[in-house]
Amino acid sequence: MQGNYFDSKDFKNLLRRYEDAAKVGKPIYLDSDQLTDIAEYYHWKGKSSEAIAVADYALSMFEGATGPLVLKARIALLNENMPKKAEMLAEQIADKNDLEYYYIKAEILVATARGEDADLYLESCLDQIDEFEICDFILDAAILFVDYEHTTLGRKWLERSEETDLADYRETLGRILFYEKDYEGCERIFEQLIDESPYTSFYWDMLASTQLAQDNLSDAITSSEYAIAINPNDDDALLYKGQALMRLKNYEGAIKFFLRQSEVRETNIDGYVNAAYCMFSLDKYEEGLNYLDKAKVRAKRYCPDRLWEIYQEETFAYSHNHELSKALDCLAKMEESPLCDPNELQVFRGHVYCENDQTEEARNCYKSAIANSNYDPHIMLRVGVSLYDNDFVEIAYKILSSLDATDLDKIPQAHAYLSICAHDLNMRDAFLQHLKEAIEKSPIATRALLGTMFPEGMSPNEYYNYAIKQPIS
Repeated sequence: MQGNYFDSKDFKNLLRRYEDAAKVGKPIYLDSDQLTDIAEYYHWKGKSSEAIAVADYALSMFEGATGPLVLKARIALLNENMPKKAEMLAEQIADKNDLEYYYIKAEILVATARGEDADLYLESCLDQIDEFEICDFILDAAILFVDYEHTTLGRKWLERSEETDLADYRETLGRILFYEKDYEGCERIFEQLIDESPYTSFYWDMLASTQLAQDNLSDAITSSEYAIAINPNDDDALLYKGQALMRLKNYEGAIKFFLRQSEVRETNIDGYVNAAYCMFSLDKYEEGLNYLDKAKVRAKRYCPDRLWEIYQEETFAYSHNHELSKALDCLAKMEESPLCDPNELQVFRGHVYCENDQTEEARNCYKSAIANSNYDPHIMLRVGVSLYDNDFVEIAYKILSSLDATDLDKIPQAHAYLSICAHDLNMRDAFLQHLKEAIEKSPIATRALLGTMFPEGMSPNEYYNYAIKQPIS
């Protein structure tokens, strides 16, 4: 929602005044809130050093001001991963009764995986808050927890609010429903909010993301287009439209929106990574690798913990292009990340060997991953998918069909793979049974894997009735 304000005429005039004065070294008097808005803009654009410079300028005139210190604390917390520094900055806030002081203290706890401690801290603040601010405090506490996807705590605080007609209340409830996968409930809320406020791009963004989650691709495209019409620089809307087009295999169209997303948000790597995936799908490997190089430049500066994701895409590309040594080099770089699961990495290594006809090495990797994970169903699924992708369909089906109902509930997309394996093995009864379960439990994966077997535009809900009436080739 910040993007809407930053694109407003008032903010653009404010930013121009500040930047014009800064260019000539001329002092300019702005209040603390105005300078904080400018600093937040630079932070939103990924310009952390500029954001800190503006915040420091504000603090030189307004010592102990809440806004600039909160922003610096959030940069220390989220960008620099320095919670102690964030805590120190928060303690410099002069007004310890400011609600923003309470929120940043709680956010430090939530961001460092201490959600229950944050809950207790906010509870302890209630007695110190003026009666007329209690309603705002309760709702803001709920929003804080939902921002970090702590939906149980978010719902707990939201249920204490009596302001159920407020847009912020309903928006927060909608987000909770989204994280709880009640997509229909979420969609209803944001449709109501749009009826009341049709020019709020964030509402259209949430509607698009909910429709994507339900595989309603044409509706998601329409919703994202409304958001883009309201705010052409809405990076979420650009992402959602690109994702919908990509799922429809309109890769050229998707690339345009992913690249626009990359231009809007300088810290963003997803646009380039998604564009690379589309290029690989079009067998344009050099172009795809160029986009991954651009993503790496940004990741090294803004989010180094995500470099392994880019190396993963590079590994796929080199492996598929049968450049085994380059693929293994990328795997070695992935292994350096503490965020990389060793068993998943071993499956990935097995896939590379398998794709490059090193079957014995692949078998050893798969066996190691399964054994070391104690037969984790997620690892079993990854092995099955890898084997299927490499045309070892019978072995893939054997591994996936060894999973019991409890395990399959943890990995519902496995039903789609069981269905396509059974189809390829000419096991019609098993194909139909797995197809029925796949449609019910994982319609998006079902469309992605089996969609080409059915008439274009057909909903996954129609696949089973279509399949029982005629052979599927």
